[in-house]
Amino acid sequence: MKPEFEKIQNRPLHSFLAKVVRRPKRPTLKEAWHFHPEIEICLTLKSEGKRFVGNNISDYHKGDLVMFGANLPHGFITELPSEQIVIQMQESFLGETFLEKPEIKKIKELFIRAKRGIQFIGKTNKKVRSKAQRVLRKEGFAKLLSVLDLLHFLANTAEYQYITATSFKPNTKMAELERVQVVYDYILKNYQEQVSLEAAAELVSMTKSSFCKFLKKHAKKTFSEIVNEIRIAHACELMIQTDKKISTIAYESGYNDVSYFSRTFKKIIQLSPKEFMAKY
Repeated sequence: MKPEFEKIQNRPLHSFLAKVVRRPKRPTLKEAWHFHPEIEICLTLKSEGKRFVGNNISDYHKGDLVMFGANLPHGFITELPSEQIVIQMQESFLGETFLEKPEIKKIKELFIRAKRGIQFIGKTNKKVRSKAQRVLRKEGFAKLLSVLDLLHFLANTAEYQYITATSFKPNTKMAELERVQVVYDYILKNYQEQVSLEAAAELVSMTKSSFCKFLKKHAKKTFSEIVNEIRIAHACELMIQTDKKISTIAYESGYNDVSYFSRTFKKIIQLSPKEFMAKY
């Protein structure tokens, strides 16, 4: 089974993403198996099941602490409710020359090791929980310092083991990943206005029909599914952070028809916009 490309959406004022991911369950690998250009640190607060990383399959439990390198396929499957702290960043999240600084040498080596997947164990595992919680709580410059402190700590511990036997190389060619990235960047830049399948296909020099097949193969989604997921994600953020009306949120998320927005919202989130606002 080929892993699905996942586009990580950072908030505008942050150079990396830190969040708590909660799911009722995720019983099949088809739902979970994915990869992305971002490095990921994942700490399981609740749940147990099977962890798939590259060519490795292992059991995971509460307290599992792992790090995945760029484009390393991974996924967790479980029949139980799960809760995980997830921190994701590009290798160059602080600039193209960031990793070349002598003070950052250990972190650069950590990122290289993470290409095989790393599981942290022992006292390191216990100490990281408070550090990861601190990253979640902080904002602005303090948040950046907290994530650098976390990376520095992980880079200097000897309490780790590799998950895969060797560096895992996904079958998907880098040129194809870059094309998928171009498509997502186009949608993210324009989703509040009109987005066009034809325009996206032209950006990656493909015909309309070949472009549709390409997305299905590498993103496992249609163009309209990607657009709607990005728009609804933006709508959810507006609902949580503002007191705007549903009609206003629909319009600011790229929808001119509030009824269609509500149907699409419920299909993706499994709650109506009103139910979501009441809950959050």
